[in-house]
Amino acid sequence: MLIGSEARMMKRVGMVVLSFLLVISLSLPAFAAGGAPTETFTRWGEKTRPMRPVYEAVETLTLRDLGVSEFGSIVDIVGDKDGNTYVLSDEGQLFSFDAAYRLLKQYEIKDVNGEPVDITGAKGVYAVSSTELYIADTEHARVLFCRDGIVVSEIVTPESTLIPEGFIFKPVKVTTDSKGYTYVLSEGCYYGALLFDPEGNFDSFYGANTVKGGVLTALANLWDRLTQNDIKRSKTVKKLPFQFSDIFVDEKDFVYTCTGRTSDAASGQLRMLSPGGSNILAGADSNNFGESVLFKRLGKMVTQNFCSVQADADGYIYALDASLGLLYIYDTDSNLIAAFGGGNGQGGQTGNFSTACAMTMNGNRILVADSTRNSVTVFERTAYGSLLLQAQKLTLEADYATAAPLWEEVLAQDAQSGLALSGLAKAAYDNGDYQTAMAYAKDCNDVDTYGNSLTMVQQAFLTKNFAWIALAAVLLVGALVYFIIYSTKHQVVLIRNEKVKLIFADMVHPFDSFNAIKYKKMGSVPLACLLTLLFFVSSVLASTESDFRFTTFDASTYNSLMELVQTMGLVLLWTIANWGASTLMQGNGKLKEVFIVTAYATVPIIIYNFISTPLSHFVATATPLTTIHTIAIAFTAILLCVGLMIIHDYTFPKLLFSAFVTVLLMILVVFVIFMVGVLIMQFAGFFWEIFMELLTL
Repeated sequence: MLIGSEARMMKRVGMVVLSFLLVISLSLPAFAAGGAPTETFTRWGEKTRPMRPVYEAVETLTLRDLGVSEFGSIVDIVGDKDGNTYVLSDEGQLFSFDAAYRLLKQYEIKDVNGEPVDITGAKGVYAVSSTELYIADTEHARVLFCRDGIVVSEIVTPESTLIPEGFIFKPVKVTTDSKGYTYVLSEGCYYGALLFDPEGNFDSFYGANTVKGGVLTALANLWDRLTQNDIKRSKTVKKLPFQFSDIFVDEKDFVYTCTGRTSDAASGQLRMLSPGGSNILAGADSNNFGESVLFKRLGKMVTQNFCSVQADADGYIYALDASLGLLYIYDTDSNLIAAFGGGNGQGGQTGNFSTACAMTMNGNRILVADSTRNSVTVFERTAYGSLLLQAQKLTLEADYATAAPLWEEVLAQDAQSGLALSGLAKAAYDNGDYQTAMAYAKDCNDVDTYGNSLTMVQQAFLTKNFAWIALAAVLLVGALVYFIIYSTKHQVVLIRNEKVKLIFADMVHPFDSFNAIKYKKMGSVPLACLLTLLFFVSSVLASTESDFRFTTFDASTYNSLMELVQTMGLVLLWTIANWGASTLMQGNGKLKEVFIVTAYATVPIIIYNFISTPLSHFVATATPLTTIHTIAIAFTAILLCVGLMIIHDYTFPKLLFSAFVTVLLMILVVFVIFMVGVLIMQFAGFFWEIFMELLTL
């Protein structure tokens, strides 16, 4: 049984933990109930910022406006090199329009004998020219190559040892490169695009997405192999990579793909593939090209779903999100240039959509098809957009001197342009003006340029003041050596309180120190509380006062309560969970001993936080701080293991198992508190509705 004081302490600590965890449950971000952004915006890091329009919607044309009286629902829209546009419906109707959007032709697809060819259910079209078209005839499992509306050849289900057994050929998108190779996306195909040679023979699968895995995935697979029988194994659902939703080949035969619906933690939706099929888009695999939150669309929560991708002659990548109706422009370094469009299922004004389904480029114009409204919205690049894209192109080509005056113009029109600030920072660095480069880079969070500039500034300072710095270093080392010799000879004691001294002694002699806590009662609960408080304070300082390169601090969104939960709350939660686990595993440690050991073990992290905060403003790279942080974390883990082994009288294997049980208990406690928080909110909402109903009586 617990003695009375320990029971009271457990209750108090437990109430504090419950309060902290309730804060977590009530502070979790809710899904956005409103719509996706409809104004032009960009992102600096994770923060969305409005910007001047790069493209503006100039008109929305319905098919009736274009001279088409009877039509199904639009499924695809493409353009050719002559500026003509082709629109395909789900009922197999295909029309072409000239650069002024006048109806040119309604195609009647026929075979070589003049017989009509049914393409109802076709989902993709690609125009080589005004006379040569490829049609992805989905429902008839074929790709048709037409010249002047006559089917010249077709691609059907390929026969090859590379084709998996049971493969169903349902082409939805088709395109070609300059060498005559044809790329086909097949519905439900997870192996990449099907590549056909100029003669129409199947060559290989090209550029497939891959399933991302980690340590937990590997352990789960190993566990399944060890524990599953044949029946369970047969019912296991294998995780497959997401399939491409669109494909585009540019003038240099680089292949661009987009991936449709993915998991909530999506990344790598856009890819730029080399001829060998490797993704060469910088940082693409780890970059989320869409929105990371859910949105409410027509009463339902939706997430991103890229459906169309294009690239222009300058290498800019344009992608359309079908769920949110947003158009994104990225450069080849995966920088978001701008995003615009939206509508979120409403489509009530020009530039918004009900159901955006496909897009195509026409010079400096973007055409977006809406399958619900059966319309085409035309976006035209603004003068500001042309200026911005030209300046960024020069910057990517490292022509900083030519780009600088353009960036000055951009900044004059949009003082918050992160791209302009970054471009001017690079130009200043290239010109040797490192102080100016640092100022610009800091304003736009350009970590690389700031770090490079700081390195050059520090090198110049060291070169100029080397003599004084060397003399100061010699004097400092000499003073330190003298102090050590003097304090040893005269037995100088800096800390006389034995309990306070124990806090620092445990980092040098952990076994002796924790034995003193266990058997000599040298541990102090007040000091442990002070250390826990310092853990919180140092973490707040590290988050708010560190250099911008080492923190994501944003005064408008920062919540110190979350920092409180992640520091003091974590210490208290671990304390209770570990004590609970030890009572099940014959551990000898008392609740206050677990708390003292846990708090004392955080000293290396506390020291790191206080050291790294000012140091972050002087180091040019993250390597020193990363190294120190790794050492601090490892040191804390070692101290915690040693302390818990001693107070519980555990062997190391038993300690590891108890730690595993502790983590499970922590997860259980968080889950319970979260559920309690949800129930409280639901009850509060219920009684509030009753109260409001009574007021209306």
